[in-house]
Amino acid sequence: MAGTTPDTNWLTLYRQAVLEQDPKQLRARRARAQHAICRRARELWYAGVRDIPERRQMDAASDLLGILRTLEAHK
Repeated sequence: MAGTTPDTNWLTLYRQAVLEQDPKQLRARRARAQHAICRRARELWYAGVRDIPERRQMDAASDLLGILRTLEAHK
């Protein structure tokens, strides 16, 4: 099935965001990672793939990015 192979671009961007130590870079990295996760989720959705380990990983990653965003907002 086309489009169902894992696209690790979102994972690379997510890791970069989580490991970013420069507060000035964090917001941009987090936004790029979130965008890549959403894009990959759409790809899986339209390919008819809904419940795979990658999808659960993306959900967890998205949750953590949301926590980072909340923490940043409360600084």
